[in-house]
Amino acid sequence: MNKIFPSSEYALLKRLEPLLNYKKSKRYPLGMGDDAAIRTCKAGEQLVFTADSFVETVHFSTKYMNFREIGFKAMAINLSDCAAMGTRPDGALVQIIFPVHINGKTVSQSILNIYKGLNEACKTWNFPVIGGNLSKGPCWIIDITCAGSADINSRLLRRKGVKSGDSLWITGFPGSSAAGLIAIGKYGSIEKIPHKYMNLVKSHIKPTPRIEAGIILARNQAVHAMIDISDGIAKECRTLAFENKTGIILEPHEDCFLPDMRELSGETGKDYMDWFLYGGEDYELLFAASRTFNPACLPQGISVKKIGIFTNRVKKVFFRNKNGKMVKVEKSGWDHLEPCRPG
Repeated sequence: MNKIFPSSEYALLKRLEPLLNYKKSKRYPLGMGDDAAIRTCKAGEQLVFTADSFVETVHFSTKYMNFREIGFKAMAINLSDCAAMGTRPDGALVQIIFPVHINGKTVSQSILNIYKGLNEACKTWNFPVIGGNLSKGPCWIIDITCAGSADINSRLLRRKGVKSGDSLWITGFPGSSAAGLIAIGKYGSIEKIPHKYMNLVKSHIKPTPRIEAGIILARNQAVHAMIDISDGIAKECRTLAFENKTGIILEPHEDCFLPDMRELSGETGKDYMDWFLYGGEDYELLFAASRTFNPACLPQGISVKKIGIFTNRVKKVFFRNKNGKMVKVEKSGWDHLEPCRPG
């Protein structure tokens, strides 16, 4: 297969498709390949299913996160997929693998604290954990399967659906999570980080899935497609461009970057634009909307910013820099089949 996919992970998923015994049907109108699969129920309800693994040294470290924070974030990253489809969380199954070399008393207390974090997320977005499993293994792994729900008349957004002339929008401030991780690495511990950078650190340790924003955007007929930003804007844009057979020109304005992010960039000598494009773990929403989309009509508290356009004038993804020069976005953000991030 010579087709060039947006990432090696995407290419692997395409190779797995013939092995899923999946055929599009009324029951399952959407299977693997989007933020979540869709199940249509006889009672007129739609369910979406999503799963994510949260793995020690790959996604988190106990050096700078406590177990309650780890539990909350493990659930939050699943809820972000529900948000990207425009659904509310309905229930979750939680599988926890704990390191074989840790004694039972320590394991029990750590798992209890993980569940305190899970419970905080469940109470915040009003859904239960309905089951799960525990097992020994090589390291801490929290694997969660989450179901989201919507009534039969609700519009669920997908990655496909971009129309000619659409603009590209974001919620929040992507790049904040990567900046927060840089701050943790620079100062060595949470206690030593200056207060001015703590919002960046919170973006990394305790992200907020945009459930309400996802539901509101899904109801808006001017919004045509959506994806959550888990692996970096560059990778998500490459996926949207590939899925919709179009190009993207990124043109973010300075209001897309928090002042403390720019300040940390100057302090560390690292480019905040790299955090914005390639950082990932923001769990914000990236969506396509027509020219008729009016952000002023969104409820108070839901802030969105235009960062680019979809166009057939270019292939793949380009970035217009401060000098107006068009630069091809070569890197693709976080890719699970590439070597792990350092640190």
